[in-house]
Amino acid sequence: MKCEICHKADASEAISRGDGGEDDELYVCAACAKAEKERRQRKSQRTRKVTGLPPGVSMSITEISRQTEDSSNDEDAPEPPPFIGAIMDAIHDMVNGMEKADAAKSRRQAQERMSVLPAADVPADYRVKDRIHLEGLHLLGELDAVKRGLHALGMDIEGISADGVSETGHAYLFRYGGSQERAKRVVEDLLREEGNARARLKNELPRVFGDSLCRALAILKNCRLISPGELFDLLSPMRLAAKEGMLDGITLEEIEGMMTAADLSNAEDGLSQDERDRVDAERADEMNGRFEEVMLNDVL
Repeated sequence: MKCEICHKADASEAISRGDGGEDDELYVCAACAKAEKERRQRKSQRTRKVTGLPPGVSMSITEISRQTEDSSNDEDAPEPPPFIGAIMDAIHDMVNGMEKADAAKSRRQAQERMSVLPAADVPADYRVKDRIHLEGLHLLGELDAVKRGLHALGMDIEGISADGVSETGHAYLFRYGGSQERAKRVVEDLLREEGNARARLKNELPRVFGDSLCRALAILKNCRLISPGELFDLLSPMRLAAKEGMLDGITLEEIEGMMTAADLSNAEDGLSQDERDRVDAERADEMNGRFEEVMLNDVL
């Protein structure tokens, strides 16, 4: 008897096949039996709905099992093609990106409901561009802990994002909920911690401080293009060094003047790429010339 599927090879076994609700018994050859088994395995794969998408958006994908240690010895466990793994990773990244965007939106909305504490009463040593300057805490890696503590108190600090540089110069508005007097007390504590951070950088961690200064100086001396946002960020640690008398060839007043004059409104975003490159190049040439003779002295 010939195979009832291919009608060529001799039938060697019976299988059941049903595509419309009823199963039919067929006598088939070994090759057709194997092909039919694989077809049914593919058809039986389930779909799983992706969670975490925005309201009104849904997506379903075929469930794919990656090979695990438990199944590593299972010869029948199929390994998904590489492009399937890439698709899964892309979907995972997309969902994570949406979650982060939602979190950022919620944070912005919460900030908008808060009041801003004017920085006019903040001592000049800790104030730049009418904001609180927290470069010391940044260099010590303690800003994230500060933010978490402020969030627990219903407060926040808001940095400046300019020209692709997030929280450039680490100069912040202080936002708060509740009474202004309570906010002022928190700011006093915050400034005390910033002062301690600056002292630690100079006295206990001079290499950390010196590294940030040397990196900033190297860029200012040699950059070919520089945006206002990047310039403001590079001048931030230089300001701390100038306050401590660590720089030869430039004064604190000049550095602070550059930071105050920096346009952080992203106004250059409206320029064409060629025009923006020209402006950034002129700024870079100016900084190259101004910082050519600036050096760290023997204080550090």
